[in-house]
Amino acid sequence: MNNKGFTLIEVLLAVFIITVAVLGLYNGINYSYRSVESAKEIFVASYLAEEGVELVKNIRDSNFVTEGATWTNGLLSCSSSYGCRMDYNDSALTVNNSDADSKIALWTDANGFYNYVASGTKTIFARKIVITNEVTRLKVVVTVYYGDEEFILQQYLYDWK
Repeated sequence: MNNKGFTLIEVLLAVFIITVAVLGLYNGINYSYRSVESAKEIFVASYLAEEGVELVKNIRDSNFVTEGATWTNGLLSCSSSYGCRMDYNDSALTVNNSDADSKIALWTDANGFYNYVASGTKTIFARKIVITNEVTRLKVVVTVYYGDEEFILQQYLYDWK
């Protein structure tokens, strides 16, 4: 007898192999997507941390050109563990009064800028700036919180005048 069809076992084996292959592809794509999202969050957190340092540098640099100001004017109020917060368009740091204040979420406006104004789109990011006076220099530590993660950037500022 010459059978030219598939047996039930052959069909089941083929379906099993195809199912395993599709599930493997799905898991690989899902892992890749999560990795890309995680990398994106790390990049945004690092940029927000660098922006925090730059905001502090702007205050320090403004103090250098202001008549009668010391280079640390407006910076030493951020020495508590709660730190301060500041937007890109603010001229001064805002002192956080509690741990909850230091984790106030940033929002993005229509132009994609991050700020504390509760309009636009709320993000998962929050930024805390802590400045410690070490006599000859200031230690600036910016912590960006996102989800259960945090990104910490530390930099020292000096009186270069």
